[in-house]
Amino acid sequence: GVGADAKTSMGNGGLGSTPLTGYSDDFEGGASESKSTSVPKAKRPQPPLETGGRVLVRETMPGRVHFIGEVHYAKGEWCGVELDEPLGKNNGTIKGVSYFSCEHQHGIMVRPAECTAVDA
Repeated sequence: GVGADAKTSMGNGGLGSTPLTGYSDDFEGGASESKSTSVPKAKRPQPPLETGGRVLVRETMPGRVHFIGEVHYAKGEWCGVELDEPLGKNNGTIKGVSYFSCEHQHGIMVRPAECTAVDA
């Protein structure tokens, strides 16, 4: 009877534990992995805007951030960007206050929401 007992208990032990562990591992790991991998892909969080970072202003004008902060002429946070092309409105000086310096017509001050950070 010893052989039969050993065989039976081994079979039960193997069958009983494997599906359970496999199931719980798949369930926990699978659920959290699919959440964490699918959410960023759907949302695609933007990298933060940084001084010196490359951005696309209004999705059409590439440039580099030179200023992030408050300005004297309007409320809220603004981004001073030096555009690659002369499509801007200033040279970094606005209404007599110099926020940054760049070539004439390469500077533009926009809301952070109008800038998309891009890889350098």
